Amino acid sequence: MTELASPAPSSAFRRTRTTWAAYFMLGLFAYLETVVGPSMPFLREKLGLAFTMASVHFSLFAAGVILAGITADRILSRIGRRRGFWFGMAGMAGGALLVGLSPVVAGTLLGVAIMGFIGTWALVSNQAVLADLHPNARTVALSESNVVASAAAILAPLAVGGFARFGPSWELALVIGAPVLLLLYWRYGSAPIAPAQPRTTTGSGDEPLPRLFWILWCVLFLSLSVEWCMAYWGADFLHEEVGLRNSTASTTMAVFFIAMITGRMIASRLARKVASSKMLIASYAIALLGFPLFWLGTSVWMNVLGLFVTGLGVANFYPLTVGTAMSVLTSGVDRALMRLQISAGSALLLMPLLVGVLSDAVGMKTGLGIIIPTLVMAVLLASFVDRELRSRAFAPEIPGSA
Repeated sequence: MTELASPAPSSAFRRTRTTWAAYFMLGLFAYLETVVGPSMPFLREKLGLAFTMASVHFSLFAAGVILAGITADRILSRIGRRRGFWFGMAGMAGGALLVGLSPVVAGTLLGVAIMGFIGTWALVSNQAVLADLHPNARTVALSESNVVASAAAILAPLAVGGFARFGPSWELALVIGAPVLLLLYWRYGSAPIAPAQPRTTTGSGDEPLPRLFWILWCVLFLSLSVEWCMAYWGADFLHEEVGLRNSTASTTMAVFFIAMITGRMIASRLARKVASSKMLIASYAIALLGFPLFWLGTSVWMNVLGLFVTGLGVANFYPLTVGTAMSVLTSGVDRALMRLQISAGSALLLMPLLVGVLSDAVGMKTGLGIIIPTLVMAVLLASFVDRELRSRAFAPEIPGSA
């Protein structure tokens, strides 16, 4: 294994039209991926759904992600990165449009399935394009793209709550993705997107991924289980357990995403001084401090404070884990990214559904409490990874900003 190269100096990092296209497309992806959660209280009311049926939406999205993670290498090798980049996002926006406009649950379920399957082509193509476009400053590009994604995710609960209270309807928050995509295509559709690099005889990408990668795969599963449950059930928890109105609960979830972008900006400052494995453990510690305040708080202000602190911890689960996983590879980055999408999809498939089933059976407070043991398992595995890296005198870095 080789150590990930240090980020290039900021003067050497140049953002091209393709870089900006990838940033904005990832922002739109993050917005559409996030907007389903804050919309769920309204969707449940509109269609008369129980928690379990509502959670099936998340599970179908996840099933699409998993299927895409298994098949995307073959599909993208046939259609190419450019089509994956743009057509994948068209599927994401079209699926969200269907969720927002369908009058029946069959249509909304089909919409989220399309978002998960076809939308993942856009995500994989996006990350691969950035990695190849900036090979000597990959961590800078990934970090900046994640900051853009976090900023866009903040808009999702604000849009749902704002359109519900002041606009024509909450559904507009889901519908708006399609015209935004058309605007991005008009502006960046001609930006060059290089095809995938051909495999070489010395690094075909077919050799097994290292053991440490698969441990980090499990860490990512646990990490995203927490993030998905907070993002998709947080608004319902604030409504059902804290007593906020649906529109207020959806808008309040912006606190979680504001905390996430704040956490990522802070982490990018610390990245040059602190090993990523140490920062990952610290992130779990912060989440373990914040979640009980959100979960057991006896006042709205305590719940909101806990939501913010939890978001600070959750913020860097994904970039820290993915950045570390990529850094332990000698080849096969595209394939590894697809496998990590299977981890992400598996987390979404299982955990929100489990929370939904438990919430129907014993109440939402107990259902969402599954986050506590999930965090504990994650910090134990992260501690093992930290020991492994220190024993090898190997300290991969978090994607950091210039």
